[in-house]
Amino acid sequence: MLPDQEEVLTLFGTDRAMRKHDWVNILRGLVARLLFTGHVVICAKQYSQVLCDTKAWFMLILLAVIYAEFILLIVLRRGKEWKWFLLSILCYLLAVVPTLWILEIRSLKILVDGMNNNSCGNDSKISNETSTILGLQMTHQEWSVTLQQILLFVLIIGRWILPRGPVTSDQISQLLLIQIGIGADILEFSTEGLRLPEVQAQSSVVYVILAVWTASLFQFTLCLTLRKRRKPRANVKGFQKFKSFAGMCCATEVWSIVVTSSLQDGPFLLVRIYLISIQETQNQLLIFFMLKNILVLLLQCYRLWVLLNRRLDMRRSQRIAVKLGKVRHGVGDVGTLDSRNNGTLRPGIMDTKV
Repeated sequence: MLPDQEEVLTLFGTDRAMRKHDWVNILRGLVARLLFTGHVVICAKQYSQVLCDTKAWFMLILLAVIYAEFILLIVLRRGKEWKWFLLSILCYLLAVVPTLWILEIRSLKILVDGMNNNSCGNDSKISNETSTILGLQMTHQEWSVTLQQILLFVLIIGRWILPRGPVTSDQISQLLLIQIGIGADILEFSTEGLRLPEVQAQSSVVYVILAVWTASLFQFTLCLTLRKRRKPRANVKGFQKFKSFAGMCCATEVWSIVVTSSLQDGPFLLVRIYLISIQETQNQLLIFFMLKNILVLLLQCYRLWVLLNRRLDMRRSQRIAVKLGKVRHGVGDVGTLDSRNNGTLRPGIMDTKV
């Protein structure tokens, strides 16, 4: 997404110098990208220690895209991020998620092999192998869970630090609260779901859970929490109907609900129903979060219904205003339209001759 033509001409003009908030935006963007880089480096180091392989270091190539985009943002937008999409978070996820997949599958394989072995021989020692990064020594399974937790913290903090357009403090607080709730649900889904014995014994179920977990992370690349500002449009014939339909179906809040339901609550609910009904997993937390997903989906459907009714009420009031204008123009002060009576004509004062 490129900025508007007027914005480009203004930025490249000589009449505007770098201001203080422009330098702040550049500094915030740099700090966020350094945070992404640090986590990718830690994941690559853990990968190389566990598998004795250096392939994960090639994921650092994607970080070059992040910094190239950062230079482009400095030139075009004075360090401010794109309006609806965050390319830096997308490249960060593409660099770190494959590494976390391999580490999680590796730790689950070691754990299952240790459980299937009746003796306490070499396999029990392998399952307790540790690695040390930044002075912290933990087992491979603990490192896998810790890196997933750090991932969500980095996403939330990165979304908070990355410079955006004019955002009020109320919108920022709302954004952080929503993202913390989303991150907690995603973390519970991946950590608790993959620790179930019924899941660990079947690699296909593990892949499904990891795929759903990965899809839920990509909602952090979208900026759908802020509402669009209304811009004056020309009153072209046929455009008003299209604008009304687009405003009802393509509103920012509607898209936010659709994305959250399709990438998180819906898939999470399907996986949990499958584990309870097909795999016959009896887990109290699993049942609790399944009921929570059902309740959240019902509330989101209700919210969509409220938004639809609000839009229809606005269209109805617009039609009433048009009728009122026609009556005043054609008949005079014959009466007034009662909006509470669905646009019916309420009698007024008339000058009649007897």
